[in-house]
Amino acid sequence: MLAPTSPRRLRIFCRSLLMGAAALLNVAVPLPATARQTIAPPVPAAPSQRPPNIIMILADDFGVEGINAYGGEYFTPNVDRLAREGMRFENAHAMPLCSPSRVRLMTGLDNRHNYQAFGYLAPGQRTFANVLHNAGYATGMVGKWQLMGNGFDGRVGITPEQAGFDDYSLWQLKALDAKGSRYWGPTRVSPNMTTISEEGFGPDRDVDYAIDFIHKNKDRPFFLYYSMVLVHSPFVPTPDSMTAQGPKARFAGMVSYMDKEVGAVMEALHKDGLDKNTVVIFTGDNGTNRQITTTRNGYSIHGGKGSPTINGTHVPMVAWAPGRIPADTVSQALVGFEDILPTFAEIAGAPLDPKSTDGVSQLPVMLGQRTTGRDWIFEHYSPAWLFEPARFVFDAHWKLYGDGKFVSMNPLSGVETEVKGVTLKAEAARRKKQFQNVLASIHDGALDPTRFPWCAGHPSIKPAQSSIIAGCDYHPGGNE
Repeated sequence: MLAPTSPRRLRIFCRSLLMGAAALLNVAVPLPATARQTIAPPVPAAPSQRPPNIIMILADDFGVEGINAYGGEYFTPNVDRLAREGMRFENAHAMPLCSPSRVRLMTGLDNRHNYQAFGYLAPGQRTFANVLHNAGYATGMVGKWQLMGNGFDGRVGITPEQAGFDDYSLWQLKALDAKGSRYWGPTRVSPNMTTISEEGFGPDRDVDYAIDFIHKNKDRPFFLYYSMVLVHSPFVPTPDSMTAQGPKARFAGMVSYMDKEVGAVMEALHKDGLDKNTVVIFTGDNGTNRQITTTRNGYSIHGGKGSPTINGTHVPMVAWAPGRIPADTVSQALVGFEDILPTFAEIAGAPLDPKSTDGVSQLPVMLGQRTTGRDWIFEHYSPAWLFEPARFVFDAHWKLYGDGKFVSMNPLSGVETEVKGVTLKAEAARRKKQFQNVLASIHDGALDPTRFPWCAGHPSIKPAQSSIIAGCDYHPGGNE
C-alpha cells in the first residue's frame, strides 16, 4: 500500500495505522476532542449487576424483647415485615454495653484485642467501613459515634474518616464537647460542619440523611451504617407520641418511632429500585435500659443493659435481602457481633484474612446453605465504665462465667439458673467441660477493674481503693 501524498490523506493514513497497531497491542488510544464530545457517558451498571449494597441499622439500648416479631409488646410493623421477608435470628448476641459492642461490631474483634476504654476506639483500627471502602463501596454513617474518647482519661480516638467513612452526620462525635441533644433541638456533626438546631427532632434529621445518602449513591455500591440514637434514654415524647407520660409510655413511643424510620429507609430503597440488590441487617447494641420491663410471650423481661446476663446481650437480628435470603425463615444459629465484619466482607467479595478477625461469616447461614456458623461465643467484658467486668463463654442454652459459675439460660424468659455440680446431666456436663477448655485456652489477660474513670482526681468513697475503682461523689451522667 502506498502512502498518500496530500497532508490531509497523510494524517488519515497515519491515524489508521496507529489505531490498527493499538488494536493488535490491546491498548487504548485517545480520540480527538471532537470525537470525545460525541460519545455518550458510560451507562451505570444495573443494580442486579453490581455487588449488593449493605445497610447496617443499629438501635441503641434495644434488647430482643423490643420487637413484636420476637413476641414483644411494642408496635414494630416495619421490622416485623423485614423478618417476614427475610431471616430472624433467635440467638444473636451483642456485648452488654454500647461502646464494647460498637468496637466489637465495627472491627470484628473481641474486646480483649482492641478495647481500651469506654467511648474509645484507637486510631489505626480496621473497621467494616475500611474493608468496604477498599472494595469500592461509597461509605456513609449517620447517628451515634461515641468512639473518639470519653473525655476523662486523655485518650483521643478514631475519627470517622480514619474509620473509612466518606461522609457522615453524627451525634456525640467528641466527648465533653457542647454536643447538644440527640433528640429535640439536635446537634449533628458532618465533615467540616457542626449544626446546632434550636428546633426539630434529631432522629428525623438522621433518617433524612440516610435517605439522601441512598439516593446520591444509587448508581454505585454503597454501605450505610445507620447507628440510631433511638431508643436510648432520656425517654422523651416523639412527634408521634407528644402526650406520652412516664418512662414506659415514652419508651413505647420511641420504639415505634424507631420502627417508623426503618420503614422510611426501606421505602427509599424501593423508590430508587434498590430493594432487590441491598442487604439490610437490623439489630440492637445491647440489652434494654434497666428501667424498662417488657412483656414477651407472656414473660416479664427486665432490661439487662450493662449486665453480662442473657438480658444484657440478647438482641434482635434480622437479615433481609429479597432473592438472596430466604423469606420468612427463623435461624437458631449463634451470632456474635464479631461476625458482622467477615459477613460484610464476603457479601462484598472483599478479601479478608480469616486470622484478622475473631468472627465467622454468617452469609452461608443467611443464604440457607448452613444451619450454624459457630458453636460458642466468648466475651471479654471489661467496659471500664460503671459496670463490673466479667468473662464468659456460652451457647444458646448454657453459659460458664470466668469465676466458675455455670448456668442454664432460657432465651424466652431471660432467666439464668445456676446449675450445681451434683445436678449436672450428661449434656450440661459435656458443655461445661468444653467451656472450661475454651476459657483456659483464651489468654485474654486480666480484666480492667476500672469502673469510674471520671473519678480520677476526686476523693474515693473507699480510701483503701483508687477512686476510679471504688467511685466518688461525682458522676457525669448520660454518656453511656
